Parts: sequence; structure tokens; C-alpha cells
Amino acid sequence: MLSYAKAEAFCEAKTRHPLVKPGPIDARRAQKANWSDPAMRSKLADAHAMARGDDEKAARILGVSLGSARLAKKRHLDAAAVGSRQKVS
Repeated sequence: MLSYAKAEAFCEAKTRHPLVKPGPIDARRAQKANWSDPAMRSKLADAHAMARGDDEKAARILGVSLGSARLAKKRHLDAAAVGSRQKVS
């Protein structure tokens, strides 16, 4: 386990775009990403398109934490796809 942790820390330190550390749950609103903004949603879609669905790579591109990128994808991208499929049927 220790060697895994060291290897992960070493690889993370050498990356071009390191992952953002998750903030506190009770962080101020100004410290969080505003996913209701249409520009931010388009950046989210572009990042996931460039990352080909890889949440970690998309988080690095956006400069947000991994959890934030996953949750935004689930709430905004996947929900939009499900909503558009329901309207077509």
C-alpha cells in the first residue's frame, strides 16, 4: 500500500495539469464551480468530449476536483441525454 501511495503521489506531482484537491463541504459558494452557467456547461461538455468520457481527464482540463466533474456529468450531461431520449420517443 505504501509503495502505491508513493507512486501515485510521484505521478501526480509530475502531471501537467494536477487534480484540484477537494474543498471542504461547507465551502463558500464563490469557491465552487457554477454548473448552472451555460458557458460552464459547454466547457463541461467539451472537456468530456476531449477526454472521451474519462472523468479524471475532464476534471484536469476543467481545473475542478474529480468528484465535482463526476457529479456535474451525472447531473447535467447524462440528465440532458436522458431527457432528449424521452422527448424523441
